[in-house]
Amino acid sequence: MNRASDSNDPSCPGAAGTSTGARESFTLPCFQCGVCCSVYQVRIDTSEARAIAEHMGLELYDWVGRYCDPRWSGTQSHLIRHERGSCVFLERSRGSKVALCGIYGVRPSSCRDWASGVDKPECREGLWRYWRISVSPEGQLDGMPEALARFRELVRML
Repeated sequence: MNRASDSNDPSCPGAAGTSTGARESFTLPCFQCGVCCSVYQVRIDTSEARAIAEHMGLELYDWVGRYCDPRWSGTQSHLIRHERGSCVFLERSRGSKVALCGIYGVRPSSCRDWASGVDKPECREGLWRYWRISVSPEGQLDGMPEALARFRELVRML
């Protein structure tokens, strides 16, 4: 069975092809795919690092040694380390389509400020990678009816 797609947008993975799937208009909230957490390596200032360390019950020096990239040469900021291709704090159960932040309550400001949306390549990649749903040039979700229904249910539960 093919998915619906008449998009020629190269930034939308798997957009080329013809088929008879479903299409719907959709405002895209964060659906916790974790792609943004694997694409970007987050830089934080010392006050954010200290807040996260305190939340985790660690001294700043120990926290930096354990969770920050040693290649970063900044003295007033730190770069959160990546492990297994994504942020060291990203947690995903094997086979799950949902990834959770292990420090969500004290996550860095750049993570809090991230706004998901159909215009973001990272969100489009997550939709395709985990749901086989693409986004039309008009901003509509595009995929098999079953995949769209399962995705809508996930978003309702978030």
